[in-house]
Amino acid sequence: MQRFISGRTSTALRKLLLQAVGARLTALLLILALTIGLAAAAPQDGGISPSREKELFSQIDQMLASLGEIMGLKLLRPIERSLLTRDEINQLVEQRIREEIKPEDVRLDELFLKKFGLVDGDFDLVRQLTDVLTEQATALYDFKTRTMYLATWTPEDMQEFALVHELAHALADQHFNLGKFVKQAKGADEDLARSAVLEGQASWAMTEYVLRPAGRSMVDNPMAAAAAAAASRVEAREYPVYSGAPLYVKESLLFPYTAGLLFQQAVVEKHGVPGFALLFQRPPISSQQILHPEAYFEGRRPAAPALPKPGRLRGFKKAAEGQAGELDHWILLKEYFDEDRADALAPAWRGARYELLENKAKEHAVLLYASEWENESRAAEFFKAYLEICKQKWASVELEKETAQELTGNSGDGGFVVRVQGKVVSSIEGLPR
Repeated sequence: MQRFISGRTSTALRKLLLQAVGARLTALLLILALTIGLAAAAPQDGGISPSREKELFSQIDQMLASLGEIMGLKLLRPIERSLLTRDEINQLVEQRIREEIKPEDVRLDELFLKKFGLVDGDFDLVRQLTDVLTEQATALYDFKTRTMYLATWTPEDMQEFALVHELAHALADQHFNLGKFVKQAKGADEDLARSAVLEGQASWAMTEYVLRPAGRSMVDNPMAAAAAAAASRVEAREYPVYSGAPLYVKESLLFPYTAGLLFQQAVVEKHGVPGFALLFQRPPISSQQILHPEAYFEGRRPAAPALPKPGRLRGFKKAAEGQAGELDHWILLKEYFDEDRADALAPAWRGARYELLENKAKEHAVLLYASEWENESRAAEFFKAYLEICKQKWASVELEKETAQELTGNSGDGGFVVRVQGKVVSSIEGLPR
């Protein structure tokens, strides 16, 4: 896996988890179950014997040769390999957190998620992700040490394929420097798109590796890719920590694998094997480009709507700013309504921004938010949906004004103003009374 995160976990945790481009998500377990008929089971603690370790690692050269043909990339130097226990993987994740992430960045990431309504007030971002990642991990490639690790508890039927997925990361890293690739992202949603490139390519290459010995291929066979991505969601439910996570965490973790695989399928159909290198030379810049490959091929760029002006807020200053992509809005709509509503409305997203203002004591925050939509009709539709979301995410609401274009009042979080003007929906939330 790559960073295991997306969207709002941008400035902080995303940097962490490309330090360990690897811990495998459930998506690939079910891809295997689908493509070769394995019974996917949650990983259990155990050990890999020295003889099994030698056998597995002796296959790496053959795996790399096959991956090189699939991805159009040659091996430039040998890849180190080793085993890690569950505790060691957990320690590696926590070490990367200490090395790469400032607690203040995590606090602000959590603050936006809570203010926007994506998670509850007691959500602990680092702990939630660490627990899920440790549960999910079967193998990982750490680009800092350029070492490929296999988890000792990986089920035997999964071991070879977990290695293949991570070796795809290692091969790409030799050509395109994955750490640098991630750091070049200019915002949260663009970072998520790059995540999907990395995981989508590794997932596609691994599935293709499984299919080819049986005379099958995903090339010119989009149904195989769609089935693999869809099956991943079913398998994810077998993992208790993952299943109990907030919707935002679950969807963000799956996105790079499922949507990324389908995106890579579209790129291969259009550009063939050179499409693997193309995505590093001309990376996608939004989750919308991943979800809708035609947006990538057209070069559609997200809009940057102007944020609302809160007037003079004495004692407040900007603490954070960022993007909110199509995936964020899809999750928000699914959380408060249902998947059909999310599927119908989220693709009309054309761009969104936010700022967080805080007072000196950091005890009160104001959210400034603006999103642009495909047309005025779709903006009005989202405005109505967002009004309902606001009424639900606040413990109490006292309305002062409600029209077809504006909602104002007070909530347990402070004063608010939500408006729709043309194609733009905006809000100011948490104003001091």
